[in-house]
Formats: sequence, structure tokens, C-alpha cells
Amino acid sequence: MSKPDLSRPGPWTELFPHALALMNHLERETRNPLWTFGGGTVLMLRLGHRQSKDIDLFVPDPQYLGYVSPRLSDAAEAITADYEEHAEYIKLFLPAGEIDVVVGQSLTADPFDVVQHAGRPLRLETCGEIIAKKMWHRGDHVKARDLFDLCAVAVAEPKAIEHAAPFMRRHGAAFLQGLREASDVLRADFDRIDSIGRHPSFNECVRIATEVIEPTLGSETSSSADADGDPAP
Repeated sequence: MSKPDLSRPGPWTELFPHALALMNHLERETRNPLWTFGGGTVLMLRLGHRQSKDIDLFVPDPQYLGYVSPRLSDAAEAITADYEEHAEYIKLFLPAGEIDVVVGQSLTADPFDVVQHAGRPLRLETCGEIIAKKMWHRGDHVKARDLFDLCAVAVAEPKAIEHAAPFMRRHGAAFLQGLREASDVLRADFDRIDSIGRHPSFNECVRIATEVIEPTLGSETSSSADADGDPAP
């Protein structure tokens, strides 16, 4: 498992103290909330493959959103009054970027590891958990950065792909179809990704994604059945 480098510079370092303040408030107001830090920024901290600045925090209970909403929480309003609120997530907008608090259960068997930062433990999601969430929740809407992240994990940490594989079947066919029908906008978005080090080509990443996803699809019948059901590891 790739160890996170929490000393990596970037805009995320301006946002994360505010994110921690939110979670500290949540911990004071509730009993042992199991929140995790994931998304593209944690992949950046683990793999160093591209720049990512926004903070993605995951909570298991939608009731927790009330404690991080500027509409309901003075602690959140003290951070920003610019936000979007939805049933399953809240986006807080700050000058340095966004803090997203998302309702989402862990998917993989070992979804995070615990590291020490700023004198406290943090649950940082694993590469496998991050890819599983990306594919399970939004694999039917292809984003250039999700393709880039999938390929980076496949190259750097193949074992993580094994952990994420059961959660690719739900939208895997749609993801590959989106790549086959890739628009000029998707290709341009991919080329504009602020990579750290080598920037693989779009076609190279499509090939890797195809090799990763196709074996997970199974029969058309089972794929359709799983699309509306629970993930089957």
C-alpha cells in the first residue's frame, strides 16, 4: 500500500485545516463519527501522480451533514457562507478550493488506514477504496480525472485494483462506452490535467482502463441485475 505524503505542498494545505475544524466540531457534537478523508487529493498524497486541491470527506450518516452546513452550524458558517447543500452532500466554497462532505459507506474490506497528522489520528482512504467509490457512484459519467486516477492506481498499485474490481461492474460497461465515444472535450480535459511527472496519453489510459474493467463485467444479464442491487464483492 502506498504511504501518504502529508508534507506534500499545494492548495490542499490551505483547505485541510478548515476541514479538520469541521470534523472536530462533528466529533464534539456526535458520538464517535466514523469519517474518512478520500478522493483525488488522497490519491495525490499516496501516488504523487497529479495535482489535486479539493478536500473530500466521507460520513456514513446523512444526519451528520447538519453539523457541517453553514445554514445550521455556526462552526461551518465561520469557515464560509458560500456553499451548496443537497441531501447526500454539502460543498463548501473557499478561495483555495472546495471542501466536500459526502454521505457514503465504505465499500472495500479495508477501506482506510490510520495515520497521525497535526497531533491526531486520521483515516485516509486506500487507493482501492477511492477507485471503488469513483466507479460505483459515478462510473456512468466519465470524467477525465477519474480515467487518469484509475490508470495511475493500476500502474502503481495493482493490488488496489483487485480490491476495487467488484465495484466496477455496476457502471463498467457505461464507462468503457464513454471512453469509446470520447468527445474532444473529454480528450482536452485529459490533456489539461496537471500531472506530476509523466503524463500518459489518453489512448494509453483507455487501453489500461479497458484491460482493468472488461474482466469485471461478466455476462450482460448479471451486469444488468447488479446495476440496481447491492455490490457483490
